Amino acid sequence: MSIKNAIRAVFLFLSSYGVSIVLLFLLLLLTLFGTLEQMHIGLHEAQKKYFESLFLVHDFFGIPVPLPGAYLLMTLLFINLLCGGILRARKEWRRPGMLIAHAGMLFMLLAGAVTYHKADSGHLTLYEGEESNEFQSYYEWEISIAEAGGGAQLIIPGDDFASLGKGESRSFYADGLPFELRLSGFEPNARPMNAPNSPDAVDGVVLVGQPRDVEAEGNVAGAYAEVVEEGSNTAQRGVLWGLAQAPWSVQAGGSTWTVDLRRKRWQLPFTVELDKFHRDLHPGTMMAANFSSDVTTTEEGVSRKVEIKMNEPLRDRGYTLFQSGWGPQDAGPNERLFSTFSVVRNPADQWPLYACYIVTAGLVMHFLQKLIAHIRLQNRRYS
Repeated sequence: MSIKNAIRAVFLFLSSYGVSIVLLFLLLLLTLFGTLEQMHIGLHEAQKKYFESLFLVHDFFGIPVPLPGAYLLMTLLFINLLCGGILRARKEWRRPGMLIAHAGMLFMLLAGAVTYHKADSGHLTLYEGEESNEFQSYYEWEISIAEAGGGAQLIIPGDDFASLGKGESRSFYADGLPFELRLSGFEPNARPMNAPNSPDAVDGVVLVGQPRDVEAEGNVAGAYAEVVEEGSNTAQRGVLWGLAQAPWSVQAGGSTWTVDLRRKRWQLPFTVELDKFHRDLHPGTMMAANFSSDVTTTEEGVSRKVEIKMNEPLRDRGYTLFQSGWGPQDAGPNERLFSTFSVVRNPADQWPLYACYIVTAGLVMHFLQKLIAHIRLQNRRYS
């Protein structure tokens, strides 16, 4: 078989209806398995395992079943739709609607890919009267190294240390830092405990790994850290924990430095201040029927007041702030309340809407053409 014929055979296979049916059936299975698995491993882990992977192994009543992940299936579906619905489809004036509809579907899949690779999502929690210009992740961690009273000198993303198990270590250094930071023994969910006789203890404290919480945002990471100053063989040891009341503080280079294990953070291009939180409770209960927040956003000295409701988010500069929670849940009539906003920065935020417009336009055009052709046929038949 010549190369040209081989390429044609591959193209015909990838553009076939049979491949489409198989891909859609496998996506149906993954949706079913992933939804059921959420009860056991939680939403975040199920999403990573079934919908963000290339391959996975599903436990089907004790039998390990290898399956392609939704990421791989969606990629293949994009190729199948491009080859079969656009390149291989007949190009004629009687069928423009179907080409437009298929283009809209491709745009929808592209929007999902851009969202997965480029979007940032987290939350911002403010008490009344507080303000902030950053939001933090629900699941991801990072380590910030900063000189006391100054900004961060080095941010270490979680992917660089999350794989460091017991007995494994990695060193980090940056220009301007008078020391080297060595991390080891990372635990995705840990609790510090007093154990003065343990060989791993730091000032009598050790990190004890805990079973992962089904709700991923309930996990609190921890790790061991060592700071080795330039020109010194002496290491300062510390324990980093995600819920520590204050960052670990060390002396190096004649200054005080802080090392903070925290949720990953992103900067907003504006400042958000919570002016007032409103809630309407169901009669005789502490359950909120409706809740909303009055906020003030400030950017380059210009302020504006905005009300954020459950179904009316704030959209500004590519960021969307949704009203997602509040507390304390048992707060009294005069107690200070906080409001939690889900924050999303997604360059493809409106792309699914545009894709729906494109698909709708294509289908309407196609059905109208069919309807007009049918009416003309009937008129000729009975005229």
